[in-house]
Amino acid sequence: MSRGPLTPGKAMYVATTADRQWLRSAQRKLYLRSWKEPSFVFESLWGLVTDLRNLRCAFARVASNRGRRTPGVDKVTVRQIVAGDGDQFLDQLRQDLRSRSFRPSPVRRVLIPKTGKPGKYRPLGIPTVADRVVQAAMKNIMEPIFEADFYPNSYGFRPCRGAHAALEHLRLLLMPKPPNLPRADRSCMFQVAIEGDIKGCFDNISHHGLMERIRRKVNDRKLIRLVVAFLKAGVLSEGRFLRTETGSPQGGILSPLLANIALSVIEERYERHCWPRHQPTLMCDKKRIRQRAYHARGRDRRKGKPVIIPVRYADDFILLVSVPQGENRLERALDLALREKEKLARMLKDSLGLELSAEKTLVTPVTRPLRFLGHHVRYQRHRYYGWLSNAVIPKHRSQRLRETIKQILHRSTCRSSLGERLRLINRMLRGWGSFYRYARGAKQVFSDLDRYVWMSVRHWLRKKHPRSNMREINSRYGWRTPARKSVRWRDGSVHLFRLELYPVRRFDLRWLRSPHFAETSMESPVRNESRTPGLEEGALQTAR
Repeated sequence: MSRGPLTPGKAMYVATTADRQWLRSAQRKLYLRSWKEPSFVFESLWGLVTDLRNLRCAFARVASNRGRRTPGVDKVTVRQIVAGDGDQFLDQLRQDLRSRSFRPSPVRRVLIPKTGKPGKYRPLGIPTVADRVVQAAMKNIMEPIFEADFYPNSYGFRPCRGAHAALEHLRLLLMPKPPNLPRADRSCMFQVAIEGDIKGCFDNISHHGLMERIRRKVNDRKLIRLVVAFLKAGVLSEGRFLRTETGSPQGGILSPLLANIALSVIEERYERHCWPRHQPTLMCDKKRIRQRAYHARGRDRRKGKPVIIPVRYADDFILLVSVPQGENRLERALDLALREKEKLARMLKDSLGLELSAEKTLVTPVTRPLRFLGHHVRYQRHRYYGWLSNAVIPKHRSQRLRETIKQILHRSTCRSSLGERLRLINRMLRGWGSFYRYARGAKQVFSDLDRYVWMSVRHWLRKKHPRSNMREINSRYGWRTPARKSVRWRDGSVHLFRLELYPVRRFDLRWLRSPHFAETSMESPVRNESRTPGLEEGALQTAR
């Protein structure tokens, strides 16, 4: 099926509407069965994974990713495949999967510098295009099954979730309670937090522990064999082949889902106090989905039992610890948190072969800033409003941005054009502002950074044109606002971006929506579902 020649500005490969509707129908059925019957085990999924419509949707996803220009060990890119014959490539790939002749290739390892950590690198594995398409097809089928089983306390690498929702969830947990008391008498229900970080999570996950958890929901032999083949494919680094006895290479499409499957063991340990699973309501209906967990926490507090609630984003998590009221409450909470930290570390080591980072896993009172996802979550007393919790921008983050701007506008770059420098600065400012626009006090931080960037550009222009005065520089690179109150820098059509343009407000959990396959209607977009290939041939069977 031809999709026409490549045109600039358009996607390289686009799946048809019929293919997307078929995939959405299959995903909804898988999610609905997994959600209604938590003990259900899926045995016949190979037909869905190797269906040509699923492979076309997977290839369209790979072709739309930012890494489509990056080749694997075979040095083949998406553009080269599409320029030849994309449909023929998918037909051959399907035949290889059906005949069991497909073998995953080793991933090409590259080292990415860690932001703010000079000399430290993050290993990234780049699979081949064929491996990426197969992994995307596997994820299309496996994700709805496991999404129905994940806890709402995890937010990393999941559809329709993100870091801002995790921060807002943590902030709401730290809000003073109960609300019926006077504002000055309210207090936080938690005393201590465990700031957890797993050392080399993606590289050290035990294959045996991971596959044991996958087999609880999926027991298709061909699919399981293919997952193991990807885990054992190995790494090609600097011309040397390295075997992978543990871990899932960071950079693959399937790796984030596998990591969430493994790390959900953390929420299972504290299931009693977590938000309940298998709820048909959306996240915005907070009263209904929190009711059972609230009752469990209240009963345990009245009985004098401790309460521990996790909030996890991939391998970064926070455990909030609460102990009954009484003397030396903070000391008892610290002692309980230290013991719980040791038990959790032992459990992760025994079940998944993972270790907690000693330097990043800290036990701190909630009255001190909690470091989570690049923010500082503070619980402190306000002179008028009593105790409050807020997520703020750390000072070292804004300072790091200033240092980066300083390097972009270094004296050695004066031979470059202002437009080239502004493009680099604008790209950084947009990403930084989009990430921190929900933090408390972000408006003031953005204003300060705008002034700093404006002055840095001004000093750079003085160095670039040492013989020109500011009037000549302003007439060439500056333009005044309609009110003519200030000068803005520009070079042709490139204008300096201002962080103040971002609307700053608090993130609202009611903005979250369920994935398309988890909609409450559960109605299939395919008109005649009984004739959907793959599902009618015993694709959903149980193994009690």
